[in-house]
Amino acid sequence: MKRLLVGFLLLLALFPVIASGSQEGDGKTEIVMWTFLDPENPSNGRNVALKQMITEFEADNPGVDIIVEPKNYATMTAEFLTAHATGSAPDIIWCARDELSGVLDAGALEPLENLFLGEWSEEEIKDIDDAFFRFGERDGKHYTLCLNKNALVMYYRADLLEAAGCDVPETWDEILDAAIKMTKTENGITTYGLGQSFPSGYSDPQLLTNWLIDKQGALFDEDGRAMWANQVGVDGVNWITHCIDIGVTPEGCLNLGTEDIISEFSAGRYGMFIAGAVRIGSIKDTCSFDPKDVKVMSLPGGCVIDGWFAGIWSGSKNKEMAGRFLEKMYSPEADLLWVEVGAQAPVRASTLEHITITEDNDYLPVMLDAFANGFITPNDMAYAGWKINLNEAVQRVVGNGMDPLEALQQTADEFNRANGR
Repeated sequence: MKRLLVGFLLLLALFPVIASGSQEGDGKTEIVMWTFLDPENPSNGRNVALKQMITEFEADNPGVDIIVEPKNYATMTAEFLTAHATGSAPDIIWCARDELSGVLDAGALEPLENLFLGEWSEEEIKDIDDAFFRFGERDGKHYTLCLNKNALVMYYRADLLEAAGCDVPETWDEILDAAIKMTKTENGITTYGLGQSFPSGYSDPQLLTNWLIDKQGALFDEDGRAMWANQVGVDGVNWITHCIDIGVTPEGCLNLGTEDIISEFSAGRYGMFIAGAVRIGSIKDTCSFDPKDVKVMSLPGGCVIDGWFAGIWSGSKNKEMAGRFLEKMYSPEADLLWVEVGAQAPVRASTLEHITITEDNDYLPVMLDAFANGFITPNDMAYAGWKINLNEAVQRVVGNGMDPLEALQQTADEFNRANGR
């Protein structure tokens, strides 16, 4: 038995235990990143841009492998919090805006000043200092960089709008008028003027959000409580149900998600719909009509600002190297790549100096205006679930015949309870 024990110890000395997710058997360092992007899928410009950054970083850092594990964007942040609690989280995580407060509360992210941000000059900080950069701040430390500035905008087909004799709509009445005029049926196939989706699961904010912001300036009061169970909210729900009743929005919208709407818009089923502006590259790549006719516009009340905030797991065994790759993805060269290949908005002010606005990227002024004047929830407390709550209010009215005020009150109460208010 003693000889067996000595032999086992010798084996351990010859073959050391490898830490999970940190090194491969050949001694390479693995940096694991969770994101909704997939660098192995070249059909998306953002995927292509990320793939190039990974290739360049690995070439500059022999022995380092960047391992991307694509995740469902709707559940990725919640999965990260669970993985943090069990000590099995990735080195780099892309966090959803609405859920960042909980991630910071959990101490799941490393202050970037501990890695690379503390070495940046005042000029470099100024180049990125905006609402997105400050959103990832707590107690004077920055825990994230926004790699995916986004704004929820209205997509529209310029050819259908022109054929309907309409200018780009700016008001609620003009949106409804354009939707009515673009709705038509030919050869048994209907093109709806306004695509909307109200699934009970995750979805991008829909027009009820903009109605509330436009008419009352906010979704929440100063204590973070839902502020939509009122006459303004009722009027917004009634505007939406009217769109369904007159047929400019299909009745099946209750069962559609954002991906369904995007797919159907690309197939020519809608004249207008709401989605993130960062999707414009992939939408143009897949549409069945002239991609030059895919345009975006701002919404009444200002666009909802969104984005994905990347940080380093506080429990990572490779924080420094992970930080270096995060810094790589935020470099001036990478930012230009995100814009030119990924059809994203720049995260650095200096990048604008290298961009010429053309017909191919005329979405940028709309996005930049949205960033300057849009609506974003603060990170001082949790605001989880409000998008689903507002969708469910419409569900209960359209699908179940509930009184609008009662439906809005129910979902407001559900939001307040879920967020501890």
